[in-house]
Amino acid sequence: MCPENIMDRQKVALVLSTGGARGIAHIGVIEELERQGYEISSIAGCSMGALVGAAYATGNLQKCKEALCGLDLRRIWKLLDISFSKKGFLKGDKILKELEGIMPDLNIEELPLPYTAVATNLLTDGEVVFEQGSLYEAVRASISLPFVFKPVEKEGMLLVDGGISNPLPLSRVKRTEGDLLVAVIAGAPEERVSGNPRQLKNNKYSLLIESMTTLVQRLIQCSVSACRPDIVIRVPGRKYSLLQFNKAAGMIEEGVEATRRALQETEE
Repeated sequence: MCPENIMDRQKVALVLSTGGARGIAHIGVIEELERQGYEISSIAGCSMGALVGAAYATGNLQKCKEALCGLDLRRIWKLLDISFSKKGFLKGDKILKELEGIMPDLNIEELPLPYTAVATNLLTDGEVVFEQGSLYEAVRASISLPFVFKPVEKEGMLLVDGGISNPLPLSRVKRTEGDLLVAVIAGAPEERVSGNPRQLKNNKYSLLIESMTTLVQRLIQCSVSACRPDIVIRVPGRKYSLLQFNKAAGMIEEGVEATRRALQETEE
């Protein structure tokens, strides 16, 4: 499905979910969509979806992929700039510095395609939508997972991960006539056989993470029900943890396979 004339390619308004490290799978999704002949005409993302979307919008998806696939535990530890603030145990400055080696800090309105990132203002419990201004600032705010990264303080707001308010921002992506609305859910729940529940580690950390993940997935399903995307790509990444950034290659392949399945189901 690769038309020779690029003008004939089906345009896609792509929306990338939150998901922590599981959101690395978005890279594989984008690669497979392009291999299948789709043209991404606009993109919106939350948290890791905002980061991958920014890399794509600036033409630096391959550099982002190489950087993430090059992460091992030693490299990850070097990126952890410990903060003694009560607002989060990481400053996030080293992560921002890493972004500088992957993509330029442009104004969002200067990007070659419409891009939107979503964060959450803790002071009002409201959603904050970035459609202009610094790309780095938008990404840094959108990935600010509470208790992990220090929030971004901006214009009287205290900004944290967009997954708290809109983990799959289908309502925020820019649309063009004739495009397809495509939603990508990283770490989507897997169908389980009745009587065979998922096994969880019985500790405070696992229970907190799984509780948050369940809540986020509920919000995502509400967004899907309300906006009714044309294609939903569900990447089952529960075998990876939210912070397992040293498993990028496997998660990218999960994204590729999930995209192939979704497109095949659409064509049937």
